[in-house]
Amino acid sequence: MKKIIFSFSILLISFNLWAQSHISTQSHQASVSNIFTNIKTEMGEEAFFTSGEDGFVIRWTPDNQGEHYQISDVGIKLISVSPDGKLLAVYESDGGAVNKVSVWDWKKLSRIYQKKFNDSITALSFSSKGTYLIVGTATVDGAIFIKTGEWRIVDKITTNTSIVNYINTSKTEKTVAFYSPAGSISYYNLSTGKIKGKLNTIQGLTNPVMFNENKFLAGIKDDKIYIINAFTGSTVSSISCQNPLIISNSKDYNLYYSEYDGKNNYTIYMLENNDEDLTVSNPRIVKTFRGPRGQSGINIGAKDFNNFYFGGRNGSVYITENNITQSSENILEITENTYAKILDIDTSKDDFYFLTNKGIYLSSYDSGMINKLIEISNHSNISTFDENSAVLWTKSSNEAVELVDFTNKSRTNLFTPKSSLQNLRVCDLNGKKYIIEIESNSIVNIYDYENKKLEEIYSGTGVQDAILANDGNIYIAKSSASNPQVPLLCVNMTTKETVPLSLKGNVAYALSSDGNTIYGMNLISESTGSITYVFSYDTKTKIFKNILKFSNEDSDAFTYLCKDNLYTNIGKNKVYCYNLVSKKRFSYNRSASIPKSLYQNKNRVVILNNDGSISWCGPSSSSIIADWYLTNDEQWYEF
Repeated sequence: MKKIIFSFSILLISFNLWAQSHISTQSHQASVSNIFTNIKTEMGEEAFFTSGEDGFVIRWTPDNQGEHYQISDVGIKLISVSPDGKLLAVYESDGGAVNKVSVWDWKKLSRIYQKKFNDSITALSFSSKGTYLIVGTATVDGAIFIKTGEWRIVDKITTNTSIVNYINTSKTEKTVAFYSPAGSISYYNLSTGKIKGKLNTIQGLTNPVMFNENKFLAGIKDDKIYIINAFTGSTVSSISCQNPLIISNSKDYNLYYSEYDGKNNYTIYMLENNDEDLTVSNPRIVKTFRGPRGQSGINIGAKDFNNFYFGGRNGSVYITENNITQSSENILEITENTYAKILDIDTSKDDFYFLTNKGIYLSSYDSGMINKLIEISNHSNISTFDENSAVLWTKSSNEAVELVDFTNKSRTNLFTPKSSLQNLRVCDLNGKKYIIEIESNSIVNIYDYENKKLEEIYSGTGVQDAILANDGNIYIAKSSASNPQVPLLCVNMTTKETVPLSLKGNVAYALSSDGNTIYGMNLISESTGSITYVFSYDTKTKIFKNILKFSNEDSDAFTYLCKDNLYTNIGKNKVYCYNLVSKKRFSYNRSASIPKSLYQNKNRVVILNNDGSISWCGPSSSSIIADWYLTNDEQWYEF
């Protein structure tokens, strides 16, 4: 048993009415995707932003402390900061259907603009005075201009740019330059909207950047760095190098880049400019350093006047001074992994079970104590079975489902899914225990614990969720695109008779129940947009009711029922609580991380956040009591 660690109040900063950030040296939990430098703090010091595939943006201050806030539950691919440092533009994508650009007021941690795109985004940049946010799209239309004062799309140029992956405006915002990977540099007059010139140049450059007051364009192709005359499009120089990264920005006079030998040796080079004949020098070594390798290797870099900054594939952030050194040195990592990620939670009497990749722990807010019950390393989910045991399973896997007994520390294999396990529930009916499980969005099975028998109940496509009610029927949420063409079915557990229910919609999902009433979500798509309803279905009267309505489409949302409170996190950014008796609802203030799931036990509500932290709340108040992280040495750390 270990007592909770309380942090100093200085760490609890950046509050607003809706959210808070966390200050720590914790690293990203996935690859660093962007580094944006030359940001001034309130004290006039240099700060910089990093973003990651974990959906987090971190603002780092000169004391190497990071202000963490999760923008998205998918990867952040691009970021840009307004010239005054107040607004942060973000492109988030899952590499498929999700492509969104949003703009955030970082001081308030509030989103002030969002636009969804059908295609991927190839470039994102504020204009030099911040008048426009310019978005490059992977379409023939190419770049679009969003006027920041009104947050509306405006027609600033008269022709389509096609696909561009670099955007840069002049200091006066009278001219905008685009680089197209098809092999061109285009210049447009932003006063008239007409093209000023288009230069043919090297195709397929990545990591492009203009430097020396936009006289040169540099980019990478086939392990070569190309320097392009931005007035003519001709190649000034090409330099062969191993695993190159351009680390300069448009404010630089000379070009800086790094090279990695594939082991643990990195070298930073500089190319000096000759303005008289628009040439560059041979590469000159600025410094060498030893750094991470392999899966932890550096994949992105940036610089400002004082430092070079690097981000790793494992989420680490590094700094080395911007000075010339003769000897090799070890690069400074400013991040660390101090927290153990909580994977799942369930209730247990007055406490809660917490599952990590190291074990199962028992704890609660009121006791402030943590008790490690058993070591576990091969499961991602936990479902309470009874007062002294729980079922362990792994989502998106065919790992064996186990029953773990905390009294004698035993583990028993119950059954092994034949295909990928999508969801699992422990259910009670007439004093008997059953387990409902869904495999591969197509099979619903029921496991009779007393008879140790696994039996198929339903087979069909588009299955989303299933739950057992007191009437002995299993209610199955599915897509209405498959037969029978309704989103909710009732299947008799004994006879397997299947009855379509009169719920109209495209797909139902996220079921919960008190045994007599089924709650869930129902998506209805129309030409004007998508609406998601939280519905109830009385199994005795057979009556449906829509009790909540959202203009969001969120297939990962949940419903959770405890006593008179029905919870949901649709929209992903916060958790809503709806009281079924009073008909009143409120939303919980969110933590630094996006809420993932929720559990209530008597008078405590605990929210599991996307980064593995937890937030303690009450069942009738929107405020967060505390945010806890489980440290690697198995103690609670409170923000």
